[in-house]
Amino acid sequence: MSDKARWLAIYLLVCFVPLFFAFLPPLDRELISQRAITDFLIYAPYVGLSLIAILGWQINQTRIFWSTLLLLGFYFYLLHPNFFVISEGGRIHTLQMVSVAFPLTLSILYLLRESRLWSDQSLTRFILAAVPFALFVCLYSWTPDTYQKLYFWTPGPPTIAQGRSIPHLAWITNALFLLVVFYSPDFKIRPFLTALMTTQIPFLYSIQDALLSTGQTDPKQSNFHVIISFTTITLILLHCILHMYWQKVYLDVLTGIPNRQAMDERLHTLSGNFALAMVDIDHFKKFNDTYGHAEGDNVLRMVAQHLQEYLGDRVYRYGGEEFCVVFDDKQKDKAEEMMDQARATMAKRKFALRGNRRQKANGFKFPFQKDENRGKKVNITVSVGVATAGKTHKSPEEVIKRADHWLYEAKSNGRNRVAAEK
Repeated sequence: MSDKARWLAIYLLVCFVPLFFAFLPPLDRELISQRAITDFLIYAPYVGLSLIAILGWQINQTRIFWSTLLLLGFYFYLLHPNFFVISEGGRIHTLQMVSVAFPLTLSILYLLRESRLWSDQSLTRFILAAVPFALFVCLYSWTPDTYQKLYFWTPGPPTIAQGRSIPHLAWITNALFLLVVFYSPDFKIRPFLTALMTTQIPFLYSIQDALLSTGQTDPKQSNFHVIISFTTITLILLHCILHMYWQKVYLDVLTGIPNRQAMDERLHTLSGNFALAMVDIDHFKKFNDTYGHAEGDNVLRMVAQHLQEYLGDRVYRYGGEEFCVVFDDKQKDKAEEMMDQARATMAKRKFALRGNRRQKANGFKFPFQKDENRGKKVNITVSVGVATAGKTHKSPEEVIKRADHWLYEAKSNGRNRVAAEK
């Protein structure tokens, strides 16, 4: 199971925590009676969601900022319905509108391109995001019958039970948001989008519970469910954005494997006997000059993926076209063998050039003119130098220098080979 799939499964599992309390009323009532717990938890979403908004702003993801502020606003509204002068019927319709419009708002926020927080584009995004709410308010005010038919797909007027439930249309708008998440071209924001999609489960649960409890004289139980739901939402989104920060610091942007900083921190944990392998792509500069830097980037991604497939999480991008592979005490004796196997399988692979679908001429783009190199298959080979910690070179820095020396030997002897200390 991939890292993304594992975290998605964990998020989905955590999302059902609020429902767990709903099916255990005795535990529910016992926790509500503990004021120390409820008084603490009530502020957790405020603090957590505010922190997420700030963190999103700091990594230039204003869409995270705006969507988190919307969640904060809904949380406040659910906990303080009396703050807004609105009738019981009006509150029910407002909650139903939120359940339908919020997924559409998120879809609009994340479909539009990223922009600076204080800019015309950001203002435009915010205005467009408010359109679904405005449309449903106008529809309800002008043609209530059409509004009811659109929300509840029943031949007659909605029943009392339907009047206090999430509208049928909400499942369609959530499905549309799911499509936006699935087909989003922005890979940087997709992890947060996926986490945000999973949090629709506790979000809709809190809306449903608020609908059922509207008009009750004692709102403590409903408020508790809202607090638990939004605490769950906060924990999932906070973990996701902190994980994004971790990736930003420790993963190479181009190849997606651990970067030089991650390698340096790993090397400082090594002691005793270990081995390091330096890997260099053969004739990479010539390849770039011939086919362009875009194809060179594709080669770097392919080599990184290949090395990870054969060597696991011990592969790091060292810089440029060089990679470093770390073998601790248990694997050091197999370092040369494993590197030679990875090198040999790499030499047998065919790399298909993607080419440029659009070529420029005098500043104009011709979308239907194809690159003559597109589809051409070439071989990519690597040279490897392996060094082991010994009496004369114990520190990781010294072992890297020795591995570089043997990498030079491998290149001098014809490339596409492994040179190692004996």
